[in-house]
Amino acid sequence: MAASPRLAVLLGPSLALALACGDDGRATSQGSATGVSTANPSTGVPPDTDTGSATSTGASTGGEASTSTGVPTTTGDTGTGASTGMVTATEATTAVSTGGGSTGDTGETSGACLDALPMPAGPEAVLAQEYVGTYFAYDLGPVPKLGGGVLPRLGGLVISPKEPNLLYIVGPSEVPEAQLHQIFVERGPCGHIVGWAGEATPVLSAPYLDLMANGPKGVVFLSHYPTKKLSQYLPGAMSLASTIDLTPLGQNQSPGGINFVPAGFPDAGMLRVMGFPIDHVGPGSWSRADITYNGDHYEIGALTKTVDVPYGPGGFSYIPAGSPLFPEQRIMVTEWLSNPRGVSSYAVDADGDPIVETRKPFFESFVKPWGSYFEPETGDYMFLQWENQPDHVFIVQGFVPPPPIPG
Repeated sequence: MAASPRLAVLLGPSLALALACGDDGRATSQGSATGVSTANPSTGVPPDTDTGSATSTGASTGGEASTSTGVPTTTGDTGTGASTGMVTATEATTAVSTGGGSTGDTGETSGACLDALPMPAGPEAVLAQEYVGTYFAYDLGPVPKLGGGVLPRLGGLVISPKEPNLLYIVGPSEVPEAQLHQIFVERGPCGHIVGWAGEATPVLSAPYLDLMANGPKGVVFLSHYPTKKLSQYLPGAMSLASTIDLTPLGQNQSPGGINFVPAGFPDAGMLRVMGFPIDHVGPGSWSRADITYNGDHYEIGALTKTVDVPYGPGGFSYIPAGSPLFPEQRIMVTEWLSNPRGVSSYAVDADGDPIVETRKPFFESFVKPWGSYFEPETGDYMFLQWENQPDHVFIVQGFVPPPPIPG
């Protein structure tokens, strides 16, 4: 990540709140007033309350076509006012790389039901050539917030375990008064997220919130950067269920990415933590810990470091098994210190830990990537930008849905 939040820690909370400095050291406004037009504006929906208006239910009745970029679209009406349509990968026979400009065969996604979004990812997101035509990247844009403007300094995001059309997202992140927000999403006829439905409303505030992951039993986990803390949140609540300091448990680097070993491994359901080098020197770390449910949230056991991970690893998540062009279990990692910055995958060993020498770019380059999440309904890969002024959320279609989280 950028140096600004690290500097803010040294200078104190008051200055950190006043200034949100970018990579180039320039001060930026915490409340960026970029205008974003949204449908069905929210008026402050309480957590996990279904408004009944956030989803798309109509099927496309028009003929499918391709845009000038080759990303599948529709000329028909979805019945919901959304500018998306239901197509299959077979019909998008010469999809063009989002950001790369090359054509390719749809390959293993043939027959998959896809929802084309209005905005393909641009040159800031260059998909590796071998994935062109199999995976389709889109720009969901910045996150509109209640009262106008957009959320700054985006952190982690997850879909609520209780409501498949409600997304939790941190913004601003890595500041003393970081906030967790919620916003409804709109889904297309095939079930993919195609846009925002309303505006982000605040749920709670806690110091230095950063990345997120859905955990077992519907518990949401949040890391705090750079304070080496880990919190747990029960969807629908207005406060955190637990916050602990990971330093006494053996966490030497500040936690960034957090996630859980999928089914099929001996350690299924246990915690994995990615450490980020705060001083931007040296590799990040990968640690494992056992977790024990206590009837409300989880107790965290001692952390054991097992491997160093290069390139400033940020968010990570396990790629859903069975996804095209991923014949083995791998993790997807956003990289803050690679040159150029990008998104890469790593194969994992029998314990679900990354094998460093198997690194393989998924996005050859990406502007300021952070976070890493596979949406549970469709398997779409979601990640975002950090301190891009404004930060955008990106989504990639073509993966299969992930299995339930063990535990």
